[in-house]
Amino acid sequence: MNIFTRIARWLGLSAGERNARQAKGKRHPAPMLDRASAAPTAAPPAPAEVMAIDAMRSAVRKGFNSTQPVTAARHLHGRQQEMDLLVEGVLDRGNHAMIFGGRGTGKTSLARVFANMADNRGYLVFYMACEPGQDFTSLIAPFLDAARTNAPRAGPPPSAIPACLTPRDVVEILADHGQRKFIFILDEFDRVADTDVLAELARLMKLLSDAAVPVHIVAVGIASGLNQLIAGHESLRRHISAVPIVRIDSDAVYELIDRGAAHAGLNFTDAARETIAHIACGSPYHVRLFCALACFEALRQRKTVVELSSVLAGMVRSVDDWKITNPSDAALFHEAIGLGSDHWPMIERVARAATIPPGIAPGDVEPQCDQASLAMALLTRTMHARPGGREMMFRDSLAPQFLLAMLFASQHGDHLNNQVVSLVDAHRQSVAL
Repeated sequence: MNIFTRIARWLGLSAGERNARQAKGKRHPAPMLDRASAAPTAAPPAPAEVMAIDAMRSAVRKGFNSTQPVTAARHLHGRQQEMDLLVEGVLDRGNHAMIFGGRGTGKTSLARVFANMADNRGYLVFYMACEPGQDFTSLIAPFLDAARTNAPRAGPPPSAIPACLTPRDVVEILADHGQRKFIFILDEFDRVADTDVLAELARLMKLLSDAAVPVHIVAVGIASGLNQLIAGHESLRRHISAVPIVRIDSDAVYELIDRGAAHAGLNFTDAARETIAHIACGSPYHVRLFCALACFEALRQRKTVVELSSVLAGMVRSVDDWKITNPSDAALFHEAIGLGSDHWPMIERVARAATIPPGIAPGDVEPQCDQASLAMALLTRTMHARPGGREMMFRDSLAPQFLLAMLFASQHGDHLNNQVVSLVDAHRQSVAL
């Protein structure tokens, strides 16, 4: 009897029957099946069993939530070093900070967990996601409003916030709060493209530090944002802590998988775990996404063990979803893979190199023939040069893992849902060679 049937039967009992069974500890054999009246096809699940499956699907969503940042430290896997840098730099030394890394690496999750730690140390923490086109006033004024509302100062009511703020105005307003400690978190900082706004923000950070006002700004974005801030005020180097976010290691990936599986009441086979780790390349977003879709596939088949077939079916689903949001890159990936399996090792090297900062350096991947040059040319059309460097990176920083997922499913027509290949076995063979 599988777990769904046991849960369904338990839910189907009345409260009195459940209590009686718990009190007496009696075993009740399942009723005999009337084979003569049995239908040739499987019966649809009973309503109580549907409820049990829905409960497990809900547990999967909570255990492998790839759509929202985590807020609890216990869910932040493989980020202790980055958290230590952030705590030491901001809370202990009084610096500002810049958290930077690719999409899906967990920057916002780190910032949210850090915010909880800062709150426990007596800071008032305010968070805002930046928007394109914001000027300095629209960027900072919401934080000043929040500070005034949540930490009103003694004395007469404060004057209105100027319609056009300068960095010095902000420092004077915040200085009125005395030693009340604030942290302002600016997420999606790479959306701020106006160099004048960046220069004013850099000047604000420097003035806050010089005036010893206990207000710290934490920006969350990509590496170029750090360079632009420092370009706005060179001496800011002494007052800002850089916290780069890289891919998490294999141990952290396996811990993430195992904890999420335990929360969902499911088990992953070793091959399934290795496959996800191999393709996700240490991206927390992809680990959670692939795990969640694999679990849903297993539950669809009414299984409590997530096998390799469910993992790869989930990856196919993730690729199909991603294709809708980025059809042009997906089409180029399909075309490159469609050149034949002889080109797959080179394509895999390109995808993996792109997941490791600073990206693909010139000469890192040398095509071995004219056909390989064609595959590389197709992939290059999905890339651009890293700002301030010669290295190449995918325009869509989530794309390399989807390209890897596509490599391990052979194509028939326009879909990737047939004849999946065990990438773990292929990887082990390549290592052995």
